[in-house]
Amino acid sequence: MKALTFEMKIPAYLLTGALSGIRPQVVHSSWVPVKMREVEEPELIGPAWVTIKPRLSGFCGSDLGTVLCHESLTLEPFPSYPFVLGHEVCGDIAEVGEEVEGYTTGDRVVVMPVLSCSIRGIDPPCRMCAQGRYQLCENLTEGSLAAGMYVGSCTDTPGFISEMGVAHVSQLYKVPQGVSDENAVLSEPFSTALHMVIANPIAEGETVMVIGHGVMGLCTIAALKALHPDVRIIGVEVDPFHSEVARDMGVEEVIKPGGKKFYKRVAELTGAKMYTPTVTQPILIGGVDRVFDAVGSTSTVHSALRVLANGGWYNLLGIGKVKKIDWTPVWFKELTIRGIYAYQDDMIGGERMHDFALALRLFAEGKVDLSHLVTHRFSLDEWHKALDTAMNKGREKAIKIVFTQMRELK
Repeated sequence: MKALTFEMKIPAYLLTGALSGIRPQVVHSSWVPVKMREVEEPELIGPAWVTIKPRLSGFCGSDLGTVLCHESLTLEPFPSYPFVLGHEVCGDIAEVGEEVEGYTTGDRVVVMPVLSCSIRGIDPPCRMCAQGRYQLCENLTEGSLAAGMYVGSCTDTPGFISEMGVAHVSQLYKVPQGVSDENAVLSEPFSTALHMVIANPIAEGETVMVIGHGVMGLCTIAALKALHPDVRIIGVEVDPFHSEVARDMGVEEVIKPGGKKFYKRVAELTGAKMYTPTVTQPILIGGVDRVFDAVGSTSTVHSALRVLANGGWYNLLGIGKVKKIDWTPVWFKELTIRGIYAYQDDMIGGERMHDFALALRLFAEGKVDLSHLVTHRFSLDEWHKALDTAMNKGREKAIKIVFTQMRELK
């Protein structure tokens, strides 16, 4: 079968990473770590596993980072190689193991991709899994599976940018009737956004800022509006198309980042006082109550800390490369900095449920519709065209890029 695969070879990884920023076409070379290959179709790993034929498979920002070899080498010990990419999927169950209950061949499902203790056959579970915080599992390199944080980063569990993938029964969620494939395939990024919003004790009347209006930023906006309909959202984005989409989803105003004009406009919108040091960027007293940073670059971290109100919260969701940061606002304003990764069991409205279940419920009830974010579809054979689109989202007016088994394209 066709599958997008990654093989870790440090020299090729470092060279691709160094060149891809200045010569993006290098990612189409024959020697880079990521290639579309013919591989063996996966078999059931065990009696509690299923195989899944994708309808739609999402191409995530972290997948792009892997292709461009821009992912932090800090995480190198946690995947196992080679692996098949793809952790966002809406698909049909092709085969079920003999111990699978509640699911049958042909069921339309999405997959919560984290490879935590129970999936690895580890009992008792680690302290994080015992709390329902599966994304923070402490056994990502242990148990019956090879190392891997999630399906699509483990050599034993082929991902879904392929013609067939695998999942454990505990990772499955049935897609409710009436929920489109387009919404279903966005369950994974939307669940991450829901987890981040739930983790913040947002009070009535707060003003929040969402930096970056790609898939994760727009999912964050949708999560904020679904869980806190009266929240005031200020956006930060440079691209006109993505800014327009954000405004249509409920953002009050979208500001372009950079320079004193940015700080001045935030001050005007929030009633903050702006102070301008002699040789560095302005700092606000007052400002926004929370920042949700879906970019995570040096400039976005730097500016976010300076526009947060005293006692504000900074949420780091983006995975950009951060270099030198002036951390003075953190202690000066007593800011809270929170990292956000994936999804877990969360409390919502007095009910404990996994963020995936909440995402599908919101889709099914018609409270959230993200189908318009799926802007481009490609077959696996058109991998190179899909990659070029992903690297030029502003020019192509692209948000979520998906792979499909269908030949019809956009």
